[in-house]
This record gives sequence, structure tokens and C-alpha cells, in this order.
Amino acid sequence: MAVATGGISFTLTPEQRELRDLAHEFAANELRPIASEWDAKDDFPRDLLPKAARLGLTATRIPREHGGVEVDAVTASIVAEELSWGCAGLAATIGATQFPVRPLLRFGTEEQKERYLPMLASEEGCLAAFATTETQGGSDVSSMRTSARRDGDEWVLNGEKWFVTSEGDPGFYIVLAVVDGEQTLFIVEPGTPGLELTRVPGFLHDPYLDHHPELVLRDCRVPDENRVPAGGNEGAKEWFLVERLFIAARCCGASERALDIARDWALERVAFGKPIAEHEGVSFQLADSLTDLLAARLLTYHAAHAFDDYEDRKVVHGKVAAAKLFASEAAGRIVDRSLQILGGRGYMIENPVARFWREVRVDRIWEGTSEIQRLILARGLLKRGVEPYVD
Repeated sequence: MAVATGGISFTLTPEQRELRDLAHEFAANELRPIASEWDAKDDFPRDLLPKAARLGLTATRIPREHGGVEVDAVTASIVAEELSWGCAGLAATIGATQFPVRPLLRFGTEEQKERYLPMLASEEGCLAAFATTETQGGSDVSSMRTSARRDGDEWVLNGEKWFVTSEGDPGFYIVLAVVDGEQTLFIVEPGTPGLELTRVPGFLHDPYLDHHPELVLRDCRVPDENRVPAGGNEGAKEWFLVERLFIAARCCGASERALDIARDWALERVAFGKPIAEHEGVSFQLADSLTDLLAARLLTYHAAHAFDDYEDRKVVHGKVAAAKLFASEAAGRIVDRSLQILGGRGYMIENPVARFWREVRVDRIWEGTSEIQRLILARGLLKRGVEPYVD
């Protein structure tokens, strides 16, 4: 969705179309054919991330000087949407390289940018794992207990982290800890003494490579150059912003695929002498789903545009919260309706809609529940009024 002089254009630019088509082709040829197989294995094909990386699909938000493709947030959202059309679970892992980019760009040192951003942009495919959540709190980051204390040229970290994001042979972890009452980000490399993976729980959704393990840091020593020097709290917020925006985009892609499957089945399936698409009980569900999808996509693109162009990050938080809230809940409605239209076939594990039904459910929970998004929106609305959010 490009911005034109004197108004808004809803026509994609040539670059956006090119990347969209590239992502769609990759989803059709590389994700859809293997999704069921790897869903059953609850694993991730190790060659898939390098394949996506070589096409630039993992580095859309990384600056070119660090080896990335560097497109705007709207274009990056379009790529995430198309990949999720192929398979939401696999797309989540491919897109995970994007999440640490913004915190590192805004708050990292030049040395940290030069070391870690090229890793994320590499053709080998590299992930960063974000460790924020703890046992006593999920969305309430303020209750965090993981601590860090200075000891010479090192920092000593102690604490426990749950639901670690994007853990799967990560290139590095970004750990949020408390230093003298202030939240601070630390870059912790795999194999660091004192960093221990203690448990990998099972989940209802299919994390593939993204297994969300539990980590313990016991006197884990990190060099001072791996401390992100400023913006621990703001850095975490930027991470959540990117995650929430891409969750909204992925929900749009999964919704489109589920709706397409339901539409095809409604035209094929005959009941009481005619295709079930001709029964209002089915056709109205399809109409409602299409409306939900169109609204979710427009809101997501609007939030993505604000992400790049709005200076007031609190307003951006509100717009992204609205996109994540609406798109994730719309995806739940769309996929559920699609499963209902498919009937018993929709409940079969081999059916893509059954997989999407499990995968999109978590989007109303992780990176801030729907209730947290409503809280962000309500507080912003009461403090600033309507105008900043509809501008």
C-alpha cells in the first residue's frame, strides 16, 4: 500500500509486487508441499531457512550495509503474509530473524550491529532467541526477577526464562534482566557457561523449530561489550512491536488460505440437491470471513505504515496493538468458520485448516494477549483521545 501525493494509493509498488510474488512462489513450492510432513514430525527442515535466506526473505528489515534487503514495514508485512499463506508455523520461524533487528538498530552499539546483524542476514540462516517471560509473569514484564550485576569487565546473570522465542539452534540469545532496578538487554551466545536449557515443553500449536524452551541462568557471565547500553525496557517494547505486527500479517495469510479452502469445498460439496455454497448458512459465513480478512489486512498495513513513519512510539504501539488484536481474533473466526464449513473433513489432522486452527489460536496469547492489547488501546485512548490513533 503506497502513499501517493495528495492521498493514499492502495496499489502495490513494483518492488512490493516483486517481493510478494517471490514470497508467494516460495510458499507454494517450498512450504505447502512439506507442511503436513513436518507438522507430524513437530520439527523443522534444516535446509529451509537457508533457502529462504538466499532469496532475501529472512532479511527484509536488515539494512543493506549489514547484508539485508531493507524494505519498509508494509512490504515486510506483505512477505510475512504470503509465507504464512503457505504454512503459518514454518513462516513464523522464517520470519523470526526480523525480530531482534529493531532493538539492535535503535539501542545497540556499532560493534554489536556489525557483529550480529550480518549473522541474521547471512545465507546460512540465523535466528536470535528472545528470553523475556518468567515463571511468575507472562505479559507483565515489570515483575521480572532475572538479575544482572557487574563484576569487573563482565556481567553475572541469574534467573529463569520460559517460552523463549525462536529457540532452535540460535545464533544468539537476547536476555532481559534487571540492573539496579532498570531493565537491561544482554546478548548471550550459545554455550556460555551458566546458560542451561532445562526443559522443552510440548504445546498445542506446532512450534517446529520454535520450541519455546525453559532456560536457567546460573552465574552466567557475559562480557560488558554484550550489554546493550541503553533502552532495555524500550528495546523489549520494540521487539514486541515487530512481533505483534508480523503476527497480524501472518494471521492475514493463514486466514486467506483457510477461506480459500472453505470456498472451494463449499462449491464442491452437494447437500440437499445443491452445493452448500448456495445455502445461506454457509454463504453468509464465507461473506463474514471475507469482510474480516479485508479489514484485518487494511489495519495491518496501516499499522505497518505507522511503524516506519510515526515518531510517537506510544501511538505506534496503539496502532500495532489494534492490528494484532483484530487480525488474530479475525483469524480465529475465519479459520473456525472454515473448519465448520468443511465439517468432519476439517477436523482431520491431514487437512490444512485443522493445522491452521491450532496455529492461529496462539496468536491471541503470545507477545501480549488480546486483553493486553485492549489495555494498551484503552489507556492510550483515555490519555490522548481518538485523533492520534485515527490520523
